[in-house]
Amino acid sequence: MRRLPAALLALALPPTLVLTAGTAAAASDDTREPVVVPRAATVTALAAPRTSLDPQQFAAAMTRTLTGTATGSRYLGPALSGLVVDPADGTVIWRHLDGRSRLPASAQKLLTAFTVLHSMPADAVLTTRVQQHPTARSRLYLRGGGDPTLTTTRIGALATATARRLAEQKRTRVTVHLDGSIFPVPTDAPGWKASYRRDVQAPQGLTLAGYRKPDGALAAGRLFVTALRARGITATLATITTTPAGTRQLATTASAPVSRLVADMVNASRNDHAEFLLRHAALAQGRPATWQGAAAHEIAVLRAAGVPLGGVRVVDGSGLSRLTRLTPAAAAAVVRLLWTTPTDRAILFARNALPRAGLTGTLSTRYRTPQHACAAGQVTAKTGTLDDTVALAGVAHGSDGRDRVFVFLENGILGRNTAVRLAVDTLATTVVGCRLG
Repeated sequence: MRRLPAALLALALPPTLVLTAGTAAAASDDTREPVVVPRAATVTALAAPRTSLDPQQFAAAMTRTLTGTATGSRYLGPALSGLVVDPADGTVIWRHLDGRSRLPASAQKLLTAFTVLHSMPADAVLTTRVQQHPTARSRLYLRGGGDPTLTTTRIGALATATARRLAEQKRTRVTVHLDGSIFPVPTDAPGWKASYRRDVQAPQGLTLAGYRKPDGALAAGRLFVTALRARGITATLATITTTPAGTRQLATTASAPVSRLVADMVNASRNDHAEFLLRHAALAQGRPATWQGAAAHEIAVLRAAGVPLGGVRVVDGSGLSRLTRLTPAAAAAVVRLLWTTPTDRAILFARNALPRAGLTGTLSTRYRTPQHACAAGQVTAKTGTLDDTVALAGVAHGSDGRDRVFVFLENGILGRNTAVRLAVDTLATTVVGCRLG
């Protein structure tokens, strides 16, 4: 693994936060969001560092150090747009080129989360159903619910329940039709690179979790038919169609509640969750489940909530699109809303939702260096990574006992994500109040 020279990292940090080459050895210039491996261990809250500075002194030292890092780093400077605000009233505490629109990468999922939670019930589930034709009872319909979490295990359970109902009817032969009509035919979002297909599935009404091809309905159907055969049913895979009226339900399998899907989306930065859920949010409010319909719905929800939308362009839910744009002002407004709205806060800032520095999600391996560890557990934020983008937006718990909303969006530096992430983490560490200059 490549080590970054100490002199290189020093340029990304203020003098009091210089890293040695050894401390950076565990990092890599990965241009994708980190893969999150679920852990059963309980998250331990860390004690917040304390400061002897009064509020005015703290604010002055924090802004001075932020400015020094932002302007003095070769990995930030004009490539960075940043904003720190008071979550209580939105008062701007610090800003840096905050009028510029930037690629948000996965920080876009904050807007998606807000839209979903303000469009459909938090306890709603996404249901995949097996329906039976009212007269031609050997004809079954596997009807997708637009569920990005439909696993092999759940397909097996669905087949077990279906086979049980068929046995009650003394029926041993069926044909299975596939229905993914809840969503349109899957297409890539405008602005997606072909290489992104390894990271995201275009929304499909019927598909399997993590599937990366456009024929998700066929993949799910083949698995279901195979599972039925293993349970003594002679099943034949038939056409892709729309379930007719009058069918009766034989079996169902449901996703976790939307609240849990949203939390998992931001914790592990799940692109599929973001795209599918944004489509469902549009459907729930009577808009078409298309790229344009979902984007228009998100803009409408944000506008109704008072989010400043100048310079904002919504194209997808995951933030992968090269056409999506976000401003620090819009991102900070959404974070404030999520933080100050009790129902949103209970979901997004729960232990296994938004990542916590050094502890959970896509921040679990960050804030481990001696210079950044003082902020471990004190930063709760959504990450974002593309090959030329590093983003971090969330809430920092200050050593003066006050919480502050921050947004840092960096664009344009290729092949230096490790150094950029370290510099951005230094900014968030400064908002916590560690080693103020």
